[in-house]
Formats: sequence, structure tokens, C-alpha cells
Amino acid sequence: MRRRRRAPGRRVRARHLAGGRAPVRPGRGQPAGRRRRRPGPPGLPLRRGLRWRRSRSDFADVPLLRGYASLFNGALFRAAAIEAIGVPDLRFFFRGDETEVHRRLVRSGLAFGTATDAVYLHPEGTTEFQPILAGRLSAQHPADDTKRFFTYRNRGYLMAQPGMRWLLPLEFVRFSWLFLVTRRDVEGWRAWLRLTRAGRRERFTRPG
Repeated sequence: MRRRRRAPGRRVRARHLAGGRAPVRPGRGQPAGRRRRRPGPPGLPLRRGLRWRRSRSDFADVPLLRGYASLFNGALFRAAAIEAIGVPDLRFFFRGDETEVHRRLVRSGLAFGTATDAVYLHPEGTTEFQPILAGRLSAQHPADDTKRFFTYRNRGYLMAQPGMRWLLPLEFVRFSWLFLVTRRDVEGWRAWLRLTRAGRRERFTRPG
């Protein structure tokens, strides 16, 4: 049986975040993701300012992205952080659970961030994020029907929660542009709207 190779830098960065050597003691931290089959570019896009970045070179001068994380991918939590923010909401099943915990983490006031010089292996995920408005914004559109169902329904719930309600107008603009302008898919827009409303009403049912 072949032994799996540990991702380069993982042990070093884990000790850095968990051992208290960072200038600010983080409530949690995580490494940046790499694609499983093509090491180098990140497996998930990272946000810097108002733009999504898809190259590790965009963060060469930033060893720690403070206040930003794509949770549950190589994440490290302090026990005190879990006590403060709680565990993931089981109703999500999958899709959006990490965003909901991120929302709680931001509101808790705990320090956290993403270590850009540490890596872990992750399946390709950047293709789900469709650029719109010349790349100034993006909208998540999974190719799989089941993933779309849970993504849009759960995002509908999230946009109704404290700390994320201000995003609702932007959410409407982004997905309306994606479906009606870019894809010219009226039925897809109606399905997105229907699932978003179901999430806002906390109708956590399975598809079918």
C-alpha cells in the first residue's frame, strides 16, 4: 500500500497557528488549498479585497489573510473557538455549512485567517464560480443538480441571518445577471429564486 505524502508545509504552518507564535492568537486558521491533480493554482478561489483571486502569486506578499477563510478545508480550531461559536448546523447537510460557521466566527470577534504558504490537497472547485461583469463579481453555479439545490437553498437561509443580510441585494444582482444575461436561462433563474425563498423560510427538505 502506498503511503500518502503529506502536503508540503502543512506541519510547519499548523504549529505556527496552534502554538501561539502568530502576532495575534487566532481563534482558528487554515492553509490555502491546492488542486488535487494540478499542484500550484489554488483549488478554491480566494478573495482579496473585492476581487476573487485564482493564483497563488496574488498572495506572495501576504503570508496570512486575516479575517478570511474557506472553512473545513484543512482548518484548525482552538477549543475555545468551538465553545464560542458552536458546531456546524446539521440541517445544512452539505453546502453552506462552512459559510454559516464563518458568519458566527466573524460576529464572535475572534481573530482568524488563512495561511497562504501552507497547502492541502483539494478537488478542483474554481469552475463553480462563474465570473460576471468582466470578472468584478462571480456567482456560484455548480454543474451538478443536487449541489445546485443545496447551494441555492442554503444560501437563501444564510442571506436572512444577522451579519449577512446586507448581501441580499448583491445576491439578487449577481444571480439575476448570471441566469438572465450571461446564460439566458429564465427557468434556471426561477429555480434559483424558488430555492432561495425556501431557504429563507427554513424549509430544509431534501430534493425530490
